[in-house]
Amino acid sequence: MISVLRRKIQDVPILEVVDSDLRYQATPLVVFYHGWRSEKELVLTQARKLAQKQLRVVLPDAMNHGSRHQPVSQLPSFTFWQSIQGNLAEFDLIVDFYRQRDLILDQKIGVGGYSMGGMTTGALLTRHPEITAATVIMGTPNLNAYAKLVRDHAAKHQLYLPTDMALLTSWLDHFDLNLHPETINHRPVLFWHGTDDERIPYSQSRDFFDRVHHEDYADQVAFITGYHAKHLVKVPLMEKIANFFDYYLN
Repeated sequence: MISVLRRKIQDVPILEVVDSDLRYQATPLVVFYHGWRSEKELVLTQARKLAQKQLRVVLPDAMNHGSRHQPVSQLPSFTFWQSIQGNLAEFDLIVDFYRQRDLILDQKIGVGGYSMGGMTTGALLTRHPEITAATVIMGTPNLNAYAKLVRDHAAKHQLYLPTDMALLTSWLDHFDLNLHPETINHRPVLFWHGTDDERIPYSQSRDFFDRVHHEDYADQVAFITGYHAKHLVKVPLMEKIANFFDYYLN
């Protein structure tokens, strides 16, 4: 039986999803992030599939989402980047909670996410060598390219955006996997992106993969193309994600 437990780690609301028999035992840990305008409860189907592989899954609510909901800024993407930055700031807090309780088996830590959560995952890879394996699902590893796309869209539609928006989000340079691909450092990373994604361009993920996958540090990077797939995750993909983490964490 899979248990779904509500917790609050300081001010971060999470769902912990784990086999009831393993609740008090050390297991590999997977932190899985939801997408923009979503919430942790909407990732429960994925979490249950992961928990069936004897993994402990943590689903956080990002800042401004779910039980932390706040109005979205009228400045295009401002709240979006703030939410990702919050995920990055709170990652250590979540992992340390389970590490201090000796609940992470062999320090095996997986990270994954959909859309904004996939972008969070790629960013975390640049700064957290303790991550064992990761999945970036329909989220670009090229944060600066996506930020420029948003700025260009705002200019085209005459939406107000500060002239120094690029400077206000300059922290992206430190977490942009496209700028720091060597930080993958032989770790298993699975990318999935749909060719007809209407929100985040397929080309941003595919171009990154095509550029790095021959490099020595990317010897365990894989890419799955969702042909004619849009910005949506279906059950067969959830099962592939669960199998990926099962293989590399168990």
